[in-house]
Amino acid sequence: MGPTYLRNVSLAISIIFFVGAIATPSRYPHHCAAGDSCWPSAISWAELNSTLHGRLVRSLPPAAPCHVPYYDAEACAAVQANWSQENWRSDQPGAYQDTAWENGDGPCYVDGPKNVTCQQGLVPYYTAAVQSLEDIQVAVDFARDNSLRTRIKGAAHDYLGKSSGKGSFAIQTIHMKGITFEDNFVPAACDVPAQKAVTVAAGEHFYDLYKAADAHGVVVVGGGCSGVGAAGGWPLGGGHSLLSPQYGLGVDNVLQFTVVTADGKSRTVNECENSDLFWAMRGGGGGFAVTTSVTYKTHPAIENTTVVLLSLNTTKDAFAPAMSEYLAFQPTASDANFSAYTLVLSTPPLGMQIQAMYLLPNSDGDIERANATFAPLFRYAEAHAEAGDVAVSTEIVVMKSELDIYEQLLPQDPQGVASILGSRLFPRSAFEDAQKSPQLAEFLGGLTATPNSIVMLLLVAGGKVNVPAPDAMGVNPSWRNALAHVLIYDGWLSNTSIPDRNKIREGLTEKTQELAQFVPGMGAYLNEADINEPEWQKTFWGDNYARLLDIKTRYDPTGVLTCGKCVGDDVFGS
Repeated sequence: MGPTYLRNVSLAISIIFFVGAIATPSRYPHHCAAGDSCWPSAISWAELNSTLHGRLVRSLPPAAPCHVPYYDAEACAAVQANWSQENWRSDQPGAYQDTAWENGDGPCYVDGPKNVTCQQGLVPYYTAAVQSLEDIQVAVDFARDNSLRTRIKGAAHDYLGKSSGKGSFAIQTIHMKGITFEDNFVPAACDVPAQKAVTVAAGEHFYDLYKAADAHGVVVVGGGCSGVGAAGGWPLGGGHSLLSPQYGLGVDNVLQFTVVTADGKSRTVNECENSDLFWAMRGGGGGFAVTTSVTYKTHPAIENTTVVLLSLNTTKDAFAPAMSEYLAFQPTASDANFSAYTLVLSTPPLGMQIQAMYLLPNSDGDIERANATFAPLFRYAEAHAEAGDVAVSTEIVVMKSELDIYEQLLPQDPQGVASILGSRLFPRSAFEDAQKSPQLAEFLGGLTATPNSIVMLLLVAGGKVNVPAPDAMGVNPSWRNALAHVLIYDGWLSNTSIPDRNKIREGLTEKTQELAQFVPGMGAYLNEADINEPEWQKTFWGDNYARLLDIKTRYDPTGVLTCGKCVGDDVFGS
């Protein structure tokens, strides 16, 4: 067998393999999972494969060819060579950005011994690798008729594992390509002025969209990681961007979806057709329909972006006051129209570091203006010059296009590792509170004490993000009062014991709830949050949840399209 092993596992062999499996009870009575007595017969799966023209795949964890019973030396070498490549992982039916959502706690690691049996983990048992609208309709009809636990898998850049699930059936949309620009787009059935827009098929990555937009002389509000799917979970969850303060969230820029709903029908979804579903899909997350394309507003090309690369180094004792000063700087930066990504790191044995990238679009390369904005931090460092416990340095560059920023400055997220995160949205007032800001600074510094922990502060709200009403669409209402998005990362290695993993998971949830105490009433960003949020409905959607659930049950009354901690998980299960 060659390197294409994972994409061409024999369907006949897989059926024999499954028939011999030991049946286990389904977790949820509403859905049928692999191993259940209700699971479709081998003949039914073979018929589906024929209807899909051979595009039904027996999906396995990507490291499967490195282990028994699937071992293949050539295929294993290809897996090892591509393990950390995001586009490769997107293409594999059983691979995800994060190994926590492909293996679960079952062993099938690329660095593990080949004689350790590869387990299925959380990878869907079968995947329909669709290439057309008709393929999706066939797959959805099959899932509905057989009450399958169903997942929709795009680029698989997903921190909550919404596209994986033990014993599930997946519909993979990554092979649906197409990017079309229109200078006079009018949403279907609408009587509104035409505007410039781009329609993106479900399988496109943002990097390819950014390249196409650059060539077309426009910009698109999109994800900071270019490997994110441009028409998948990012817009469905809300979608923040370095351009959000200028142009709003991803959902504020969506003009239209085309989808297949649980009844197998193709629908156009906008303000004028299926408007309730349009409201829900702009931030309500996955599980409402299978997206086939998204149409976004485009904006004029940004010719000059001033980028400030900031490094703030302190001793551990000086960190909390310095971090408090840095937090107080966030409203100042926002008022000057900057967006930013900030990373907080421990630098053993003695220090702490804040690394940040600030962007000022359409700045005309005004470096003096940038320096004036950062003056409060420079003055703070100067006041500590004699003590030598705080140092601030900046490098300022002017980028000629948005594409240059993604190609030259923004690294891809780590791929093929196990990581978990928690988050909260923070209002402006949290950074202006002279009493709470030092406490928050000390808390954030303490979070970096454990080996794998990282803290990020994303200045991606404020400005146009705060303009729409909290109930204008399904996205978390907290966005409309937010200035920044604060995240806590943790993770483990493949040889970390399950009890230790559980401690890490529990610890992250505990830290996330402590973080939440600084911003009572604020929620989390759905796409970057803790899967173990105790009150996830409220945390992810606030007062919008009841309406979202009503729309979910109307368009998917039997819960065909499921995912963990998605709208309806509390009714239909996942």
